[in-house]
Amino acid sequence: MAVKKIRRNEKLQLKGSLKKNGFDRWRLVTNAVSSVSGEEKTFFIEFYAVNPALSPKECVLGFKNRFNKSAEDFQYVLAGSETAKNFTSQVFVPPSFFMVKAGILSVSATHINSYFPSEILSQKKSEFIVCAPQEDLADCILSRDSTSGSIAMTDEELRQHPEYMGNAGTMSWNLNFTRSISFNSDYRAKDMNWTVLGGKTDFSGTITLNGEEFAVNPRNSFGYYDKIWGRDFSSPYFHLSSSNFISEISGGLLESSAFAVQGEHKGKVSVLVSIEGKNIEFYAGRMKKNQVSYDCQEMNGQEGQGLVLHWSVSVHNRKYVIDIDIFCGTKEMSLRDFESPAGGRKVMRILASGSGTGKFKLYKKMGKNLELLEQADISKCICEYGNLETAEK
Repeated sequence: MAVKKIRRNEKLQLKGSLKKNGFDRWRLVTNAVSSVSGEEKTFFIEFYAVNPALSPKECVLGFKNRFNKSAEDFQYVLAGSETAKNFTSQVFVPPSFFMVKAGILSVSATHINSYFPSEILSQKKSEFIVCAPQEDLADCILSRDSTSGSIAMTDEELRQHPEYMGNAGTMSWNLNFTRSISFNSDYRAKDMNWTVLGGKTDFSGTITLNGEEFAVNPRNSFGYYDKIWGRDFSSPYFHLSSSNFISEISGGLLESSAFAVQGEHKGKVSVLVSIEGKNIEFYAGRMKKNQVSYDCQEMNGQEGQGLVLHWSVSVHNRKYVIDIDIFCGTKEMSLRDFESPAGGRKVMRILASGSGTGKFKLYKKMGKNLELLEQADISKCICEYGNLETAEK
């Protein structure tokens, strides 16, 4: 069987100055059902490259303590001298590593991080987008239409290396996927780029988390696959995506529909929609003729629900109006951390869930009036909001 050609944007994009001052992240999300309990969970697998040219042969994590003072300096501190007032015990370095992060998006989330030296990214194997070889575990591989691998972290390793972040546990996966909905255009800018490689991606295979096996069925995986790269994460970070549409007009599942919202890009978001074969795309870099408003607010939910986050997006041009409203209980959300390529203990903290629900509405402009083309209930929505933060030094 001929190897399918890997698209340009799927490959590592860290070239030129981005080799020493940039990141590239591939992100895949799928739903899977426990073979034991029947419980459904939303899994994610992310491949994250940071500043690969700074330290290609050794992982450098900016959160690791590095002392830059001599024994004599410590003696001054212990003696309480004037020198102690200006004493700084640590030096902060920019990070350089390749990481595989995997787990589940839910209140009981497990996020496992595994680190590799960046030199693995230079492999010239055309059948792989990335391949992280391991001696004791299965290689972590991402190709044009499949991904497989295994990662593990122990409590003892986290105690000895708190800079690893994440949780203890094990996860392995063997998945094939087909992209049934893609968006051809990309948001491209000097500092940030985003491409949706699979607005609706049909996954099949198995995932094993801490010994529990989950089955992935393409009919109800409601998968998603995107990629971002650039100098640093945009902040605030705003994301919504789903391919689970139940039409309120026909009452049926809209099997050829999906949407994705991503930002903020210089105070704007990109909104990509595909409704039963028709793509309507609003990119943040081309909003001169479009109007868009969006927000994410915490509010009280319905009785017994507690606090919820509410994402709202409204965008229109001369032909269409799109309204999206998504809700998710804060108790259902988990936090993922990504070390910033800028170093200095900067970290992107993203609050996320795969269980958002809400409404989608599409109107066509008819003169001064609006014709409702589709109204749908949205579920299993990936909903994220984050900010770049600086940890205490």
